[in-house]
Amino acid sequence: MPRYCLFGDTVNTASRMESSGHPLRIHVSQPTVNILQRTDCRFEYEMRGETYLKGKGTEITYWLTNETGENYDLPTPPTT
Repeated sequence: MPRYCLFGDTVNTASRMESSGHPLRIHVSQPTVNILQRTDCRFEYEMRGETYLKGKGTEITYWLTNETGENYDLPTPPTT
């Protein structure tokens, strides 16, 4: 019996992205690219093109191909 259950559009999208990806490649959606572009993280992307995601339709997706920087001003995760 699972100790927790996850539901919703985000979980479904993640599942569809994972199932339509390729081994050893990072498959990201357009909204993810938009968020990363608003941060100081510098990544290079390669447009994969239109990808059919079951239950969501066709969306533009990308491969994350490279990292161009090393020093990121990211918050430190909280410790428990």
